[in-house]
Parts: sequence; structure tokens; C-alpha cells
Amino acid sequence: MSSENINYQKIIVRTLLKVLAMIIVIFILNSWPLIKQSFNGEVPAFSFWLDHSLKLSNIILIIGFGCYFYYKDLTDARDVQNKASE
Repeated sequence: MSSENINYQKIIVRTLLKVLAMIIVIFILNSWPLIKQSFNGEVPAFSFWLDHSLKLSNIILIIGFGCYFYYKDLTDARDVQNKASE
């Protein structure tokens, strides 16, 4: 089992894109009351938005899912490589 055929750059880029999408979703979900408030013309300061979105629990969640996405893509690539070599 060699790792020559596994494209690590592709796995890392896919993982980063998934993590970025997750950050956007978390930001929107945590800031939804502020987003609704801004539709009425009452826009709070950006630092107030970040205080509600960048919590330690969210950062731990993002890092954990990022590791999971990377591991899952890596094991999927290894499975495909193993099936191709058989």
C-alpha cells in the first residue's frame, strides 16, 4: 500500500472548503437575530457580531469537524486506491 496515488493537496483543499462553508453556516445561524435586526436598519457593530459567533465551543466544533472531514476524505482515497490495486 503506497501513498503515491493519494492526492493530499486535493484532500486538504476539499477539507478547507468544507470548513469554510461550515464557518459561514455557523456565523449565519449564530447571528440570525442580528441579521434580522439589520434588515430594519439597526446595524450593530461588527465586533458585536463576532462576539456572538466566535465562541470557544464553535471553534472546537470547527476544528473537530475539520479533522473529521480530512480523515474521512483520506480514508476514502485510500479505499479507492486499495480497490484499484486489487
